Amino acid sequence: MFKFYSQLLFSFHLSIKKFINPKSLAYNYTINGEKKVITEVIVWFGLIIALFFGALVLFGLFFTVKEWEKTAILRFGRITRISGPGLHTKVPLIENTIPIDLRTRTVDLRRQSAITKDNISIVIDAVVFMKIEDPKKLILQIGANQFQEAVAKYAQSSIRDIVGKYTLDALLENREEIASKLKVKVDSLTNKWGIDVINAEIQDINLPADMQRAFAVQAEAEREAKAVVITAEAEKKAAHNYAEASIILQKTTFGFQLRSLQTLADVSKDQSNTIIFALPTETLVKMGIEGIAAASSINSSAARKRTEKQPK
Repeated sequence: MFKFYSQLLFSFHLSIKKFINPKSLAYNYTINGEKKVITEVIVWFGLIIALFFGALVLFGLFFTVKEWEKTAILRFGRITRISGPGLHTKVPLIENTIPIDLRTRTVDLRRQSAITKDNISIVIDAVVFMKIEDPKKLILQIGANQFQEAVAKYAQSSIRDIVGKYTLDALLENREEIASKLKVKVDSLTNKWGIDVINAEIQDINLPADMQRAFAVQAEAEREAKAVVITAEAEKKAAHNYAEASIILQKTTFGFQLRSLQTLADVSKDQSNTIIFALPTETLVKMGIEGIAAASSINSSAARKRTEKQPK
């Protein structure tokens, strides 16, 4: 197999030399013989290797930077320039690149335990949004691969420090204020690393089970107290309305009579019940039923006399 490839390469070499210098072809072939074949195989093999490595060097000469990236160019370990999007060149084997993604990143702060100012343990969930502004400062200060973990650890300690300055009630009422303070505190450190904190949000605050029950009892008591106040206000307004209505009925001749008849109509809608509607004599007189009022008065007087005559 080796001899076959050697002859093939030698024949290819002879054809090239014949095209360039026909006289040297005959001389080399007749005098050197097999020794010349071995020499030509080594030369061509070296040429192939050289072409291969030359292609690799040529391929490493160019590099592209994406639209959402910037790339730092290092020459012998020192940053020489920062390249933006597009096609760029570098010196192979001397310069190397570090790509930096400029898109917004998130740092999730899940299940962070903290203690409030009134010594209540809570579990809080938050998120921090950040973006790289200065790639060179990022690489020199914190590193292109370690910055996200560093921001997460600092944000965890910051949120515990902020929560410790609030009572539980204030914490539940001022979530936006706490998120704003978290953003400012984290941003004060990350600015030195070339990172800008865009926003911070408090996602959830989890209370212990006993505190949840206590808050439920408190909320129920507040609702009941509010209901009592509303009922009292309604009774007060109703009393004022009744007083105004009674004044109006007293000023009209048949107003009270019409109201009494309306009441009888309302209570007599159910035909299955017998209703006994007792009215005082004064009411009958006001209603204009003097005869019934007189009869009622006579019956009442007779009944009173019979009661008085009965022996005790």
